Amino acid sequence: MKTIGLLFNGVWSHYTFATAPKYKELIKLIYIHDFNEASLEGLEALIIPFQSNQKAIASKKELIYNFLSKGKKIFVEGDSSMEWLDAKWEDRPTNNYWWVENPNNPPISETDFTHPIYQGLSARHSCWHTHGAYTAIPSEAKSIQKHPNGEIISWETNQYGGTLFATTLDPIVEHGVQQITHLDNYVDKLIYWLSGNKVSGTFEVPKENYGISIEC
Repeated sequence: MKTIGLLFNGVWSHYTFATAPKYKELIKLIYIHDFNEASLEGLEALIIPFQSNQKAIASKKELIYNFLSKGKKIFVEGDSSMEWLDAKWEDRPTNNYWWVENPNNPPISETDFTHPIYQGLSARHSCWHTHGAYTAIPSEAKSIQKHPNGEIISWETNQYGGTLFATTLDPIVEHGVQQITHLDNYVDKLIYWLSGNKVSGTFEVPKENYGISIEC
């Protein structure tokens, strides 16, 4: 049963992630311009991925906070906008080279490994690269991950009725493009936290679904 909604605006990685055999029974793609109360029926959680249409999301702000008020969960990744999120995200250079120089020392100085998403993860599996930083977060939010300079990477709050988790990591997009091969570790825990469903196995994108011949 699909219990997790994923807001979708045509980005290929969002689509490949949500329709992959490993997750397709749990995730419902919701096209942002079709996002309404009916589209949330039966869902327990919502994912707002990196590279989303922030202006379109802002126009649906009431839907998002109404969903939270019912005790639901929302996971926000990558960038965000103050037009709908009560936090300030700022762009920062993305370090895509740290794992070449020191693969066991990701650009995070502090992670709360008691959080369900991070329990049991190694430092490498809990961070790969970040997109910007949060320089302000909601009044009752708590930090989950920080940069060495103290800037917040991931945070969580329950002040809207449900649980809102925001991070500048991009697990959905990176998993969808299969650029980082160890993301099953993070994403499987994320899916369990959002839905209570355990998934296993390796993430795969069936080539035949995209008109690509599997024969040489």
